Amino acid sequence: MPDVASGTPDHRIDRLVGGSMSGVVGVLLLLVVGFAAFAAISLWQRSWPETPAFARPRPSVPSGELHVDPNAGFFTDRGFLFRKRHFFVATGCPPVRIADYPSLDVRRRGQAVRIARVGLRSWWWFEEGFYRESAGLRPADVVHLVHHRERREQAKRERAKLLAEVEANLRKRTHE
Repeated sequence: MPDVASGTPDHRIDRLVGGSMSGVVGVLLLLVVGFAAFAAISLWQRSWPETPAFARPRPSVPSGELHVDPNAGFFTDRGFLFRKRHFFVATGCPPVRIADYPSLDVRRRGQAVRIARVGLRSWWWFEEGFYRESAGLRPADVVHLVHHRERREQAKRERAKLLAEVEANLRKRTHE
């Protein structure tokens, strides 16, 4: 009769499998507890970003003008499970979470994209600039107004350059 302490080969296999199973269960338990702790810390740290002073909502009056917003922009932080979150903030616009930032970044190159709306005000992203308005403009209207503004600025620069050249020519003539 085989020694019970040493066991038959079948008993040794059972001990090995049983021992490794308890080790696997222990590792799995450790992983689950670790993930739960990680998720709890992530959830505890998850908060809405603080609203800067310039972004506090203000009353607005309907206006057909389109204004450049120098305070507008995006920022990124980490939310639940430390996943990236994109937010938009602007003058009079508290942080707004942007769900699909990459597609907006592509679309804004060819058309105006409304980023946020608070009350009557809307914020648009077109090419390299952020604009706000409170007249209920459509994307085509925003594109037209931005291009019109760029043409006016270009004309203003050309006039200033021409006047500087005329002034320089007048100085040359008076010195001759």
